[in-house]
Parts: sequence; C-alpha cells; structure tokens
Amino acid sequence: MRKIAKKVTVGMPQELYDKLKKLAEEDSRSVPSCIRLVLRDYVEKINEKPGPG
Repeated sequence: MRKIAKKVTVGMPQELYDKLKKLAEEDSRSVPSCIRLVLRDYVEKINEKPGPG
C-alpha cells in the first residue's frame, strides 16, 4: 500500500538551498529527498530526548 504524501512549500535562503543541494548531490539524492532525510533525523533525535524531571 502506498503512503499518502503531504506536499509543503518551504522558503529558505539561497545559501542554505545551495548547501542542501551540494549534500544531496554528494549522496546521489534529490534536494527534496535530502530535506526529508534531514527532517526525519531531526524528529527522531527530538523523540529520543528524555522529558523533564
């Protein structure tokens, strides 16, 4: 079964886009694929943090 994807538009400075594009090319990925990877890693990292107390 195919997952439903939600499309979003994200604005960013050209400098950040250029860095993401370079990283994506080095990893043989597209820029959107690189952004998804970064977001997934960030969310996993945040979910691993223990709560206060």
